[in-house]
Amino acid sequence: MTDTDPTVEAVPLVLLHGAGQAPMAWEDVVVALYGSRRLLTPWVPGLRPTEKDLVALPAAAATLDTDLMLEGMAQVDLCGLSLGAMVATQLAADFPERVRRLVLIAGQVRPPRALLKVQTGVMRMIPASRFADSGVSKTRLLQMLAASNEVDLTDALPRITAPTLVLVGSRDKANLPGARALADGIPGARLRVVAGAGHALNQEAPEVLVSILEDFLG
Repeated sequence: MTDTDPTVEAVPLVLLHGAGQAPMAWEDVVVALYGSRRLLTPWVPGLRPTEKDLVALPAAAATLDTDLMLEGMAQVDLCGLSLGAMVATQLAADFPERVRRLVLIAGQVRPPRALLKVQTGVMRMIPASRFADSGVSKTRLLQMLAASNEVDLTDALPRITAPTLVLVGSRDKANLPGARALADGIPGARLRVVAGAGHALNQEAPEVLVSILEDFLG
């Protein structure tokens, strides 16, 4: 977890990584924002390699909420990518007082089973050692992808009160429908398609993402 001391008073920003990533995936974003506010890049509950039990989405959101309380954070800005975006969505719905502003990158309301099947097939072909080099457990990742078959955030979306920005790369065709569904379902949410970008904006286009975050979060 990255934790930096702010030089100015600002709402802390929590950055949730995607499936197949570790907290270090936010390194370029953290470096660019360093000193502007307190920054947290925790493991998404359920994806930490040392965890033994699978964590369902509502439990992951509740665990993260508890972690924020332990950090003394009454309110945060919350940004999540992919699986991290789904956890962020659940948390913003279940604990609306905790989230001031919400940014969802390549998120889903109901992950398409065909997409999950393709992702699982790709992940199975990648050697576990390649995941381990990034601090990611292949076994835990495959378990979380399987559990995503049961995710349906449709009823959660109307309960989100935080101003919300939904982002998706123009080349991330698989997640464009999900991004539109999120923007349509969350009251007042805005959708922005990032031209020329793919799925992992935090790693593929960190400078663009930082600019967007600074503009939206203030």
